[in-house]
Amino acid sequence: MSKKCKQCGCELADDALFCVQCGAKQDPVVKCPKCGHVNPAGNDFCTECGTRLKEAEPAEKKSEGEKPAAEPQEATAENTKVVVAEPVTGGQGGGGNQGFQGFQMPPVPPEGNGKKKKILAIIAAVVVILGLFFAFGGSSKPIQVKSGEMVDDYIRDQSSGDKKYKDKTVQLSGKVKWKGQFNNSQNYSITLESRNNGGKTYQILVDVPAKRASIVNSLKTGDFVNVKGKCVGIVKQKSPTLISVQIKSTKINDQDAD
Repeated sequence: MSKKCKQCGCELADDALFCVQCGAKQDPVVKCPKCGHVNPAGNDFCTECGTRLKEAEPAEKKSEGEKPAAEPQEATAENTKVVVAEPVTGGQGGGGNQGFQGFQMPPVPPEGNGKKKKILAIIAAVVVILGLFFAFGGSSKPIQVKSGEMVDDYIRDQSSGDKKYKDKTVQLSGKVKWKGQFNNSQNYSITLESRNNGGKTYQILVDVPAKRASIVNSLKTGDFVNVKGKCVGIVKQKSPTLISVQIKSTKINDQDAD
């Protein structure tokens, strides 16, 4: 990395739009199409090889349709497989009307009664299955929690915190402490909580896709936010003392953020 933050001097990726240390917005840049050298967006020619830069576009004008790979681990979708049990149908085979002279076969039950029982059994099975679905997942609501309460749960016990929140939809509220960009991703991060305890730093971060940069830009430090999304739990970092709990956002202050 050859680019440094113009505010705090932190080393950044060449195309970083925000400082990962202080959150300061960086000047747009453009890469030379010939030698790859990074130039200020206002340059007409590459300062390294002299190639005209008119056709190249600044890094901050990348297509919003592109969705870069994010650093946080990919959240695993929950698949609920419902197995419909085949109703048990007990039927009697009806005898024919033929027989020896003088011997009368017992009457055969009307065929309509067997069909009616089968239909009722199928309906009953469907009702039971739908009842179980809505009771154990179909009507589940997001876990409503404040960022301070969530970080307290992870400080008390990390495994219990993951058991309580991981892979579950949460409605998280808190105040913006700072904004930034993930180290190896174009996705943005909003830190709602950061607390030191026992030699470790516990953080609650909201993962915002790059195409939703306008939401991040509209927020300021200290702003109250309400975030809905799936908690992916603790995401492993380079430093073992950094405990990063991340939320993949779907809504921020009622705006779509996925």
